[in-house]
This record gives sequence, C-alpha cells and structure tokens, in this order.
Amino acid sequence: MLISAALDGEATTTEEAAIDDHLVDCDACRRFHDGAAVLNRQVRLRPRPADRVLVARVMAAARPARLGRGGWMRPVLAWCAIVIGVRSFTPLVFGDTDGATAHLARHLGASGVALAIGLLYAAWRPHRAYGLLPFVGALFGATLIATVVDMVDGNATVIAESTHLAELIGILVVWMIAGSPGWDAVVSRLPHRHRPDRHGTGALGPTS
Repeated sequence: MLISAALDGEATTTEEAAIDDHLVDCDACRRFHDGAAVLNRQVRLRPRPADRVLVARVMAAARPARLGRGGWMRPVLAWCAIVIGVRSFTPLVFGDTDGATAHLARHLGASGVALAIGLLYAAWRPHRAYGLLPFVGALFGATLIATVVDMVDGNATVIAESTHLAELIGILVVWMIAGSPGWDAVVSRLPHRHRPDRHGTGALGPTS
C-alpha cells in the first residue's frame, strides 16, 4: 500500500503527491494514515535507558561552570576585575606608571584593561570561563616569572609585587570556575593517603 510505503520513506515524489491529493477527500484513508503514522513513530522512537558513562563524558566535555558554595566565585572575580581596571586606567589614559615611558605605560594599561574586561565577562557568563584559560594561563605564568625574577634581582619587593595580587586571584578563580582542568591529573599522581576523599576533603582540604 502506498501509504505504508510513504511512511517508510519508500514512495516516490509522484506517489507521495498522489497520496496527499487522495487524503484530502478520503476520510477512511486519512484515519488509516494518521493511525499508522502514530504507530510508526512509537515503533521507531523508543526511550533509551540512561547511560551514566555517556552522560559523564558529555558533561566533562561541556565544562559546566562551577561557582563554589553560595556562588562566591562570581563576586570575587568581579571585584578582581574592577581593581585591575581601576589600576590600569591611569597608565592607559595618562601614560604614567612606575617611571616607565608613556608608550610602555599605555601598553601595560591596555593589557590590564583587557584582562579586567575578560574577568568581568567570565563573572557575567561563567560558562565561558573555560575559553579564557589559554589567555589567562599564559598571563599567569608570565606574571609569576617576571615577579620572581624582579625579586631575585632586587628590582622589586614583596610589597611592591603584591599589586599583582588581584591578577593572580582573578586568574585562579577563572581556572576554578572552569572546573579546575588538570587538577584531577595532579591528584591522581598523589599517594592515596594524600588524595581528597569523595566528599572533597583530605590532606589537601576541600576541593570545591
């Protein structure tokens, strides 16, 4: 029967057109078509039992945002962004910072404002934090190396370098919101007694 063939996707274009024309005037065939379509859908579409492994893989790839207990990470990230932005305003606009040339000061100010905007965006749209990790990770590493070198060479003190605290905290919080990628690999290499337990506690303390 052409109706069955059409429901199975085996009818030609001409046959499907003929069926459509016939169903307009034939109540019996239309009832048969509607009933067969429902049965066909029920047979083809069946509920699939939950696959916990598949769900875990999808959720891990999606990198859902983790905001901490009470959502504390978002306001902390916004605070860091505001501090960085305010501190970068003078170098960017007036070209004045720590005796650097105006050209260099404006470049430093522009980098600081860009970081502040990125952190604010992550606080506003935390599910986007993972995409910022390459930028903030590179900045974290470069800032840390520069800080250590300056302190070793005597060009800066701990107090002077503490001005970078907002950047370091903000970058760390972005990493935490993004799900702390790489942390599980670090924990897996620890001796068993030092690993956080299933409740997130242990020698390393809470992990959430």
